[in-house]
Amino acid sequence: MLPLLHLGTAVNLGAWHLEPTIVAGAFIAVSFYTYGAFTIKGAFVPRQAVYFFAGVLAIFLALVSPLDAAANRLLSMHMLQHVFLTTIGPPLLLLGLTPALLDPVLRPGLVSRLAALVTHPVFAGTLFVVNMWFWHVPPIYGAALSHLPVHILMHLMFMGSGILFWWPVVQPSPHTGRLGEGARLLYLLASGMPMGLLALLFFASNGVIYDHYEKLQPLWGISHTDDQQIAGLVMGALGEAASFTAITLLFFRFLDREEAAAPAAVPGRIDAL
Repeated sequence: MLPLLHLGTAVNLGAWHLEPTIVAGAFIAVSFYTYGAFTIKGAFVPRQAVYFFAGVLAIFLALVSPLDAAANRLLSMHMLQHVFLTTIGPPLLLLGLTPALLDPVLRPGLVSRLAALVTHPVFAGTLFVVNMWFWHVPPIYGAALSHLPVHILMHLMFMGSGILFWWPVVQPSPHTGRLGEGARLLYLLASGMPMGLLALLFFASNGVIYDHYEKLQPLWGISHTDDQQIAGLVMGALGEAASFTAITLLFFRFLDREEAAAPAAVPGRIDAL
């Protein structure tokens, strides 16, 4: 079955499509954030507002820019789109949320307990990995490319699981629990291994995994096998770049905290080993 998404759309710098639902979603997110930031005391922090709007922009561009048209022709571009939806946009959104902005929603109660449950590292990390593997199973991936409602669901699941995955790392609200730097390091390292394996499968596979792309003329002279290998590199390199950055920052914060907690040396005293 030929894809229903942007069928026949030329892949060039003019291939923008301002889907009403995407524009409305971005507008609603920006409107709620702006309203809360300027009506709740202490909710507006300029630097964090920049992060939030950058996150909205990253997700918006991934869905309406020529990248979306190219994603229908190349697996590597589709993978790049997924990176924006799961690994670039969500952590920026969370970095933009201040505790004061979240407090009216996450006050101690049922909502707070539910939020603490779904953002728990075990649940959030497992959901993220399972969701990513699930949507890349060939029949399911093919259904997402051929049926618009399934494709929309896939994007929503990517964004939702991405937000939940990055929540324990960014920790925008104290109401959902706190993890130390060491625990967050372990969380990122543990979740990175199955994602790296998925990327390796794309890179090392000799045959084309998805029939959808074999039915299309190669774009920009990129063969189907090369496209698949590039997709593996995108997932393995760009997809893990945010995790590597977070791991690096957390590692140095962990070392700083350990150094600050270490007892100061007393002159003339040699501590026992």
